[in-house]
Formats: sequence, C-alpha cells, structure tokens
Amino acid sequence: MDWMIEGLLQGTQIQTLYSRKIEALCEEYHLRKIDIDILYFLYKSGEHNTSKDIYNLNLFNKGHISQSVHRMAKQKLIDTIKDKEDRRCIHLMLTHRAMEIVGQVTELRKQVYNIILDGVTEEERNVFLQVSRKVNQNIKNALCKVEE
Repeated sequence: MDWMIEGLLQGTQIQTLYSRKIEALCEEYHLRKIDIDILYFLYKSGEHNTSKDIYNLNLFNKGHISQSVHRMAKQKLIDTIKDKEDRRCIHLMLTHRAMEIVGQVTELRKQVYNIILDGVTEEERNVFLQVSRKVNQNIKNALCKVEE
C-alpha cells in the first residue's frame, strides 16, 4: 500500500498536528487530550451522550473514559444525569464552562482542517468525503464481523 495512504489511514500526523494545536488549551484548563475529545464528542453527539456511546466509537477504553468523566465532573465541566427510564444509564451533559472550551476546540479543529485541506479543491474534498465514508463503513463492517 502507498505509504501516504497508510499514514493517512493511521492518522498519526494529523493527531500530532491536532495535539500540538490543543496543547495550550489543555494546559490552560488542566485537561488531557482525551478530556478535550470527550467534550467535543458530547457537543456533537446529541442524545448519544453516555459513556457507552463514547466507548462504542472504539477510540478509548472504558477505564480511560471513566477516569476522564470523573475528572471533568469534579472540574464542573460535565453534569451526570440519570436516565428517567433506566436508572443504570447516566447521561453526560456539558456545563456552560465546558461550552467555552468546546468553542475554542471547534475553532482549533477548523484550523487543523484548513491546514490539512489547503490547496484541495471543492471537488477533491467531495471525493475525499465519499471515499472516507466508504472506508469508515468498511471498518465498521469488519469490526462487527470480528465481534460475532
């Protein structure tokens, strides 16, 4: 496989760039990268706002999610709310303080996207989006088969 595609699929260079962009934000708010990622996920996730929803992305293990949620609850960045129908289910809600951070994260993510897509035409972006969706679906399908 072409090394450039391999690198893109692994995402290490993109993650390094993103990590460098959010480094100051992590220091300012005493957060870790996982905390930032979970805050952003909760911002984008709508009603899919439980630790299990985060875990189902296959980005973090249960222990890391639990530690991050606990840490951010102590910092008053998220509120934990029991589900009305299933008391075992805990919803994670962003606080106003967290929304300030998410606004900054959103801006930093836009900067990263602009950097990595610099010089890429609108048509190329659309093709890239289509291919990315197919690759993502292939990965999901393969993971489902592994779990069976």
